[in-house]
Amino acid sequence: MTGWITDTPASTRFPVYTRSNASDVLPDPISPLGATLSWVPGVIEGWRDGNVDNGAFEMSELTSEGINPTCGFFNGFFYVNASVVRVFGERSGAGADGVDAAFFGNRPDTPPYVAHPDDVNEAAGERVVQKVGWVLSTSSYPELDAHRDQALQLRADRPDLSSLSDTELVEYARSLAGLVRVNFNDHVITSSNTAIGPTILGQIVPDLMLRLIAGAGDVDSAGPSHAMWALSRLERGSAEYEERFTEFLENYGCRGPNEWDPYSDSWETKPQLAHALIDSMRQAPAEQSPAARYARVVVDREEATKEALERVKGDAEATGTIIAAQASALRFNSWRERSKTNCVRVINEQRVAMRELGRRHLDEPRDVFMLLDAELDQFVADPDSMLETIATRKVAWQQLWTLEPPYFVESDKGIPDLVDLHAKSSVSADVASSGGVLTGAAGCVGVVEGRARVINDPSDPSALEPGDILVAPNTDPSWTPLFIAAGGVVVGVGAMNSHAVIVSREMGIPCVVSVTDCTKRIPDGAIVRVDGAAGTVTIL
Repeated sequence: MTGWITDTPASTRFPVYTRSNASDVLPDPISPLGATLSWVPGVIEGWRDGNVDNGAFEMSELTSEGINPTCGFFNGFFYVNASVVRVFGERSGAGADGVDAAFFGNRPDTPPYVAHPDDVNEAAGERVVQKVGWVLSTSSYPELDAHRDQALQLRADRPDLSSLSDTELVEYARSLAGLVRVNFNDHVITSSNTAIGPTILGQIVPDLMLRLIAGAGDVDSAGPSHAMWALSRLERGSAEYEERFTEFLENYGCRGPNEWDPYSDSWETKPQLAHALIDSMRQAPAEQSPAARYARVVVDREEATKEALERVKGDAEATGTIIAAQASALRFNSWRERSKTNCVRVINEQRVAMRELGRRHLDEPRDVFMLLDAELDQFVADPDSMLETIATRKVAWQQLWTLEPPYFVESDKGIPDLVDLHAKSSVSADVASSGGVLTGAAGCVGVVEGRARVINDPSDPSALEPGDILVAPNTDPSWTPLFIAAGGVVVGVGAMNSHAVIVSREMGIPCVVSVTDCTKRIPDGAIVRVDGAAGTVTIL
C-alpha cells in the first residue's frame, strides 16, 4: 500500500469511514507535525475517550484491535468512523438510519448499514438511556466551563516564547497534547448529543423543528463576528480601532482558516486575514449586524414555541417534552461550539510555539510542520540535518492538496492507495442550468433569492457583497464573518449539526447543506433561490 506518512491503520470491526463532519474540522490534508503533535496523541485519543464517557462503548471494544478505530487519516485526509457513529445510533435507539440522516445528509453514495452481532449491547444501551436523561435535563456543564477557563488562562499565561530554548519550545508544545485530548472528549460528548433534542422535536412538530432550535445564543464560533462588526464601524488605522483590534486578537486570535491544523495561519499569526474580513463588513447596513439578526431569530423562535405548545395544549407530557427537548437543543448547540473553541485555543498555543522554533532555523517558519513529532528532537539537536527531509516532504505534501479524497472509504473493500486518488482538476460535475433544482439537506428555514458567489477561500471575501448567496465547499468558524453579508448559505457537505447550520440558525440566514459539488454545479454569478426548509437551491 502506498499511503501517506501520517496515515493510521483502519478498523475491520468498524469498517466504514467518512469525510462527513470531518471536512468541517480538517478540510485539507493535515501537516505531518499537526497530525503527530496535536491529533494522534490529543484529538484522536479524546475522540475515543468521549465515546466511552458517553456510555455507548466499553473501552475494551475500542482497543481490541490494538488501534483507535473512532477516526483516522487516510492518504493524509481526516476521516470519522461512520460505523462507530452508527453503532451509537443503534444503542441509543435512534437507529443507524437516523444517524445517517443527521450526520451524512441524503447522499446517495452512503454505504448501507450492515449489522454486526455486537452492535446490540444491552448494558451500553442502558448507559446511553441514562445519558439521554442527562442531556434532556441538565442546565449546566461545569467541566466544559472549567476547560474554557483553563484554555483562556493558558493564553493569558503564555510564556515569552522568544526567551525559551528550542528544547523548551518543544516541551511546551508537547505538554499541551493532554489538554487537547481532554477538550476533545468534551467535544465528542457535546456533538453526539446535540441531535437528541432536534430528533425529539422532529417527531412531535416536524414543520417547526428548525425554528424551535434557532438562536441558541452564547455560541463561541459566532463571537468573532460580533467583535468584527463593531470593528467595521470604526475607521481602520484610528487609535480606537488599533486598541480594539489588539483586544480582538487576544480573544479570538486562535481562529482562522483550517484552524485545527497548527500549520495553518490563525488571525494571530496573520492579522491581515482578520482585517480583510472586517473590511468586507463595512458596506453591510445596520440591519445585517449579528446582534440585529440574532434578535430577529429569537423573536421567530418564540413565535414558533408558542405555536408548538398551542398544538399540544392539554397534553402535559407532550408539553413537557417539547420544552425539555428545545432547551436541550439550544444548550448543546452552544456547548458543541464551546468545546470546539477550547480545543482550537490549545492548538493555537502549539502553533505559535512551533512557529517560533521554525523562525529561528528556517527561511519559512511554517516549514517546521513538515517534521514529525518524533523528528523534533533531531531537529533541535542539528537543524541542518533535517533540511532535506523538510524540503522533500513539503513537495510531496503539497501534492496531496491537488487530490480529491473519496467521501466514504470501507476497510473491508480496501482503503484506496494514494496513487489511485483522482486529481481535483479531473473531478467534474454537471453545471446546473436555468430552472435546475439542486437538493441538499435543510439547514435553516427561510427563502431568499440572490446572486450566487462561489467562495473557496475565506481569506479572500472581496467578491461577496451584501445579499449575495455564499456558496462554499465547507465552512469552519473562520468563515463565520462572511455570513454577515450573505443573504443565504449553500454548502457542499454537512448535516443537522454542522458549523454552517449552527451559525446560520444564530443569524437567521436561509441555509442548505450537503449539496454535493455545489461549488462546481452552481455558476458563480447565477441568480438562485435558496429554500432552507425544503433543502433546495433553484437556478433562476
